Amino acid sequence: MTGEVLCRLADLDATGAKEIVLERNGARLPVFVAKGESRIFGYVNSCPHARLPLNWREDAFFDVSRTYLFCANHGAHFALDTGLCLRGPCKGQSLTPFSIHVIGDVVIEGESNAQ
Repeated sequence: MTGEVLCRLADLDATGAKEIVLERNGARLPVFVAKGESRIFGYVNSCPHARLPLNWREDAFFDVSRTYLFCANHGAHFALDTGLCLRGPCKGQSLTPFSIHVIGDVVIEGESNAQ
């Protein structure tokens, strides 16, 4: 089963990340996808410290070095590949992963069916 298309890979070129707000059972679910060197990662857009969105500006999820995911509210830094908070008020906690996969030039919600 193929999930909802979240974005195109080209949508990640400008900032390295893209926020998508999904609707689940009548509620908003903000998620984002972020581009690493060789993989795309998905997370729920909610900092484990205060349950606020990480970004203040549209699609701005990285620190200035573009190495770590960054919470603009309290300065927490998260590892892109694991979502683990390495620095900040929620050190040791993690972002909630959001399952994605890439088919061609699009990012799709859910696990890949490819073997």
